[in-house]
Amino acid sequence: MFQQLPSLNAIKAFESAARLNSFKDAANELNVTPTAVSHQIRALEDSLKVRLFERKTRAVALTKEGELLAASANQSLQDLLSTVNQLKGSPRILTISTTNSFAAMWLVPNLVSFQQRHPDIDVQIRAEEALIDIEHDRRVDMVIRYGEPPTGQRGTLPLIKESIGFYATKEYWKKQLSNNESTVFFITQWQNPDLPYLGISEFIHGITKEKRSPIIRHFNDENQTLQAALSGQGIGVISQLTVETCLHNGWLKQGKQDLSKVFTGLHYYLVIPTRQHHNQAANHFQNWLLEKFNP
Repeated sequence: MFQQLPSLNAIKAFESAARLNSFKDAANELNVTPTAVSHQIRALEDSLKVRLFERKTRAVALTKEGELLAASANQSLQDLLSTVNQLKGSPRILTISTTNSFAAMWLVPNLVSFQQRHPDIDVQIRAEEALIDIEHDRRVDMVIRYGEPPTGQRGTLPLIKESIGFYATKEYWKKQLSNNESTVFFITQWQNPDLPYLGISEFIHGITKEKRSPIIRHFNDENQTLQAALSGQGIGVISQLTVETCLHNGWLKQGKQDLSKVFTGLHYYLVIPTRQHHNQAANHFQNWLLEKFNP
């Protein structure tokens, strides 16, 4: 029945090289030499009579035929690994990519409840600001992004619409009431060029009722903005979800100015690639997120 299938070693070598976009990295992952990987893939191409990779000077790129086989090979090996792990009692691995601030300030503190419910699923977090091509980057199983979710795209699921507020330590709020020094504000300057410009700096200048102009300092990561506010140096303009734990513990206090009527909040949304739509671990994680954001 399966006599026409290539060897499993050849499929593993191809899948690894396709996922990592590198014969060398695939060799390191499989603990073999790059030459061995190259030979396995060349033999696979000869048996299929198609070219799977475009060989360049220092890189490789999948052909259309290679992309087709890569998707099928990855899904088949994922299914096989899941079954083997289930039989062995080993944990399933689910890799999530998200922003540094969301990972540090919400996902990590809340992840314990998911792990208690699904101890057989090992969640690995990749905190990064750069957008990845989730349909082709097979190092990641799903991503949580911030912005406006694309409409009509299968596998995209809005989680929560954010709101923005002014947050500072109780000591800093008291300090602002008792002196005439310029107020310091911390704002996140997003690295993602697709996020809309909110005009927060202009808004702050417009509402500040003091003789001295406000001091506005920018960070390119909301986690840094949060840490600056926690240090008691000024007021952070921070999303409500990011500051949730700090408010609960009394580390920060929200200002009276209601920004929800001024700025339209953006979404945190989940993107699950097509190859993961039938992955049970991915479905469990999706359901857990929906429960957390819609109790």
